Amino acid sequence: MFTLSRRRLLKTAASAIAIGSYSSLRGISPSLAAETISGIGWGGVVIKGLKAVTSGAPVEVEWQTYSGAAATFLTKLKASWPDTGLDLMQGWDPTFQIIAREGWAEPVAVERVPHLADVSPKLLVKDPAGNVINVPTNLGAFSWACRDDITPFTITKLDDLLDTRLKGKVLVSPPTSGSNLSMLSMALYNGGDERNMEPGWDFMKKLASSGNIGRVAVTDIDITNSISSGETSVCFTPYANINKLPSSMKVRFLTKLDRQSGFLTFFYSEGWCILKSGKTEPAFEFANFMLSPEQNTKYCEIISAIPANIKATAPEAAKPFTFNLDEMDRYGYVPDWAYITDNVNAWAKRWETEIQPLL
Repeated sequence: MFTLSRRRLLKTAASAIAIGSYSSLRGISPSLAAETISGIGWGGVVIKGLKAVTSGAPVEVEWQTYSGAAATFLTKLKASWPDTGLDLMQGWDPTFQIIAREGWAEPVAVERVPHLADVSPKLLVKDPAGNVINVPTNLGAFSWACRDDITPFTITKLDDLLDTRLKGKVLVSPPTSGSNLSMLSMALYNGGDERNMEPGWDFMKKLASSGNIGRVAVTDIDITNSISSGETSVCFTPYANINKLPSSMKVRFLTKLDRQSGFLTFFYSEGWCILKSGKTEPAFEFANFMLSPEQNTKYCEIISAIPANIKATAPEAAKPFTFNLDEMDRYGYVPDWAYITDNVNAWAKRWETEIQPLL
């Protein structure tokens, strides 16, 4: 696993994930559960992972699932606070900072989550008072990927997305999904960065005008369905979304390529926040159970993620995204999440006026 500076990893931002359908996953029968708590997490493969690790847990969890790209949900959470009906909330680097700033999370300590002793301090997010507010479970990554079996030529650089042979075959996401990282990759490729996104906007306008964008994906399922069906063949995505597709589809993640190619890999961490308004003790008990080496290994194997617990085993599928320090410097990027948080809403409005009309 790569090592990140504390300053860089603790900068977080909000990504928009709207509350969606209700899903109940009962890992053990009520008669055996000492307590029942309510949690919210992502759908898809993550729910499958939660089902697997919930079996044998000391606490029963009734889940709601996000559907969509957390800003909308965080707005609802703020409006209903403290009567949220939730005890446990799944999030990632962008949402942790918002939760920390709002003061919604119960402080986390090793005394309450003993397995936290086996997690790198660099993954811990603190509120303004200096309290840790998250229980990390795994590292993940966003990257560009393509299906070589249906892409008409070998993609080697970001400029290839403008090739006329990719008409309708490129999938992108709006700024409210994935924190606008796809456009950030375009900005970096053309000499910009988070604070100078104009090169990214210019590239996205060219791409939208080219007719090559065949799908604007708001949810993870949108991405999986579009790529698996062959509707599109090139996308920017959390790698777990398409990492489990059949080998016959020949998915190639555009990672560890020359930095000049423009195909950088963006890293983030995921985990839990225990909400102050809920049943904190059983929620901590469940979070600690999830973070045990055995459960963390099992969960990350299912969702193809790098475990947060250093005693857990990383799955084979995550190896393309397991970077050493040199590879991290050469091929990886950790965004300035705090800056992105402050700007994602403005970027979303700009998308509606400058990009959407071109699609």
